[in-house]
Amino acid sequence: MKTTFFDFLLCGLVITFILGTSLTIVHFGVSSYTATYIGSYSTIFNFFLFLFTYGIISGLIIQLLVLIKPLKLGEFTMDSPNFTYWKLLTIVYRLGEFFLLPFTTVFTKPLVAKLFGAKIGKNVAIGGTIDDPYLVSIGDGSIIGQGSLVSGNASMNGKIVFGKVNIGSGVTISVNAVVLPNAEISDNSVISIGSVILSGSIVPENETWRGNPARKWQSITN
Repeated sequence: MKTTFFDFLLCGLVITFILGTSLTIVHFGVSSYTATYIGSYSTIFNFFLFLFTYGIISGLIIQLLVLIKPLKLGEFTMDSPNFTYWKLLTIVYRLGEFFLLPFTTVFTKPLVAKLFGAKIGKNVAIGGTIDDPYLVSIGDGSIIGQGSLVSGNASMNGKIVFGKVNIGSGVTISVNAVVLPNAEISDNSVISIGSVILSGSIVPENETWRGNPARKWQSITN
């Protein structure tokens, strides 16, 4: 993946803004109060508050950026402006997600994904990784298994593809499965362990798919 000086400059400016804003909020907004009320523990509290603030601001920046300038979908070369923009979104998202790790559990993962732009329904469990969350939607009661990957991007033949991933309600993405961009997985379907849903695949309702590339294995009957 080619990285240019402009990439470093652009990402550096945005990260510096988030870092400066977070430090300003903690230092000038709450540090005097924490020193007064919790004394010697204020440094530790302020540190974790800084991490939390950085993560929250990163999520808001991502949502604002994709609202003002949505990432273009389709296939692009590695030197295209859209690829540069995606790298900016990715750096901001990944750093923000990293800073939120102390607050991220299996119960809060859906909230973190929503913070960075994912559309998440009720009672969703996320054990795996969601890449490009602003391109991903997951319906009520779905499960994203441990070690799995749901990604809005895929690199192939020297180019990169961006596309939305739509996962319906009651879907199970099993352990170590991979779902690539432009995939649609309909309600109450199951993607078996280690399976790979290729870009552009459409999984109908009430079906189990398995394999690499994944294909229909059986229908699910009530």
